[in-house]
Amino acid sequence: MAYYDPLTNLPNRYWLNKQLKKLLLDRESPELLAIVFLDLDRFKSINDTLGHHHGDVLLRRVAERLRKCIPSSDFISRHGGDEFILVLHSLKNVEEIEEMTEQIVKEMSLPFYIDGDKVLTSTSVGISLFSKECQQHIIPKDADELIDRLIKQADIAMYVAKRNGRNTYEMSSSSSNERIIKTISMENELKYALERHEFQLVYQPLIDLKTSGVIGAEALIRWNSAKFGTVYPNEFLPILEEVGLIVPVGKWVLEEACKQMKAWTELNSKASKIGVNVSPIQLKSSRFVAEMEQILKKTGLEPHFLELEITESVIQNSQESKKVLNRLRSLGVKVAMDDFGTCYSSLSYLKHLPINTLKIDKSFIDDLDEVGKVLVETIIQMGKKLNFDLTAEGIENEEQLQFVTEQGCHIGQGYLFDKPLSPEEMSRLLN
Repeated sequence: MAYYDPLTNLPNRYWLNKQLKKLLLDRESPELLAIVFLDLDRFKSINDTLGHHHGDVLLRRVAERLRKCIPSSDFISRHGGDEFILVLHSLKNVEEIEEMTEQIVKEMSLPFYIDGDKVLTSTSVGISLFSKECQQHIIPKDADELIDRLIKQADIAMYVAKRNGRNTYEMSSSSSNERIIKTISMENELKYALERHEFQLVYQPLIDLKTSGVIGAEALIRWNSAKFGTVYPNEFLPILEEVGLIVPVGKWVLEEACKQMKAWTELNSKASKIGVNVSPIQLKSSRFVAEMEQILKKTGLEPHFLELEITESVIQNSQESKKVLNRLRSLGVKVAMDDFGTCYSSLSYLKHLPINTLKIDKSFIDDLDEVGKVLVETIIQMGKKLNFDLTAEGIENEEQLQFVTEQGCHIGQGYLFDKPLSPEEMSRLLN
């Protein structure tokens, strides 16, 4: 009972540590040893949708299938939950270890049949290696530390495999270890960043290309972490989405931006709109529209000053998105399609979704060769015929500015005009 898992009848982590320690201290054991850390993909959703009975049966079937995949001299244990660890010490080289791992990944992707239901899963796998020639004098205390390190490295490599799309394996490496350890550390810090007031909004000016006047700004979030310094959105926003913090942080961004825009309107500035990025996860929230209404009421900002920037990924669920966007429009809030042309581009949503502005992605503006100019010109002409406002993002030189202006683009944004500014700097610019 102390050394075996009662559900799968596999050895547990205590037995695993005991056997690994013997292997590491045994001078006659093979030179190469691999720790293979497996985690089932989407196991939680299987449990939630089909029930815990199916989940338990699936774990037993996975254990049976894994037993058949590895040589009898190697061993397998259930590490906990839907995690398993294989210890391979009978294989001669890294190539053989990779071949066996590929076979395991392939076997795990085959269907399981449970009580007449076809259950599909897959596995993400991380591998750490130990060569005895790297450490010739291991004492028992060192063995315990070494086991912890090897399992941790395999676990981190598995985490990389999950981030790389799942249903695959990754070998442990120092660079990937450092990257994932930093990501995990960022996750922990982000949980407290809001209450520590570590987030800040900066504002990039929006320029009327006809008059060259400043007509507003896009609010951009920065994270001034006590541990990591200034962190840019491309680094931490995906983590916020993954750990479920994007909704409270997104709400804070909306409230701060609306509060700032209200202050600018009271100063009789020329600002006519503020753009705020909204995650697809925020849009899916059943409370998003109600919260948006509360924020506008709390800050006193008139809705037409606010333009929510969404990405093309919302069209994956266009019917639901249409309902939410229509409710926002009924509040008087405007909607911009950000990064237009780079994602799930479909002209049909331009007809069916209530959109006010198309933002031409920076990648198009960066690449104004012969074909690039045709693409940008086509987007601008199409947008004008459909009565959209058009914003060119990422303008960095006079040639880009001249081209989009000649094509009739309405608004420009980019480092040619100004970098993202602090609220105080933006206020001085507007006035």
